Amino acid sequence: MTVDPSNTTALHTAATQGHIEIVKFLLEAGSSLATIAKSNGKTALHSAARNGHLEVVKALVEKEPGVAIRTDKKGQTALHMAVKGQNLEVVEALIKADPSTINMVDNKGNTPLHIATRKARAQ
Repeated sequence: MTVDPSNTTALHTAATQGHIEIVKFLLEAGSSLATIAKSNGKTALHSAARNGHLEVVKALVEKEPGVAIRTDKKGQTALHMAVKGQNLEVVEALIKADPSTINMVDNKGNTPLHIATRKARAQ
């Protein structure tokens, strides 16, 4: 798989834009694509979660469950990103995929719940 200067793959782009069929096709071609991080440390799951693409999130964690605990350069998981995107269904899917992520802290000491309360979304 080719990448651009920021290490972005076609999977990152498809996940960011919510193109589920392309995501599924790329994951079938190489499941390890889900573990590739961009230069900022974000995986395709981070991007899909931030943008509220539920089906993409489900496909990524189904293919590569361990990607849910991957952190970016700020120490944030896909769950942190989902909370920022304020999509409750994505948040629930990520917690179901790996409940331990609810307690993971970023480089500033914030859990996803800290971020949610600042966004007035304590659900």
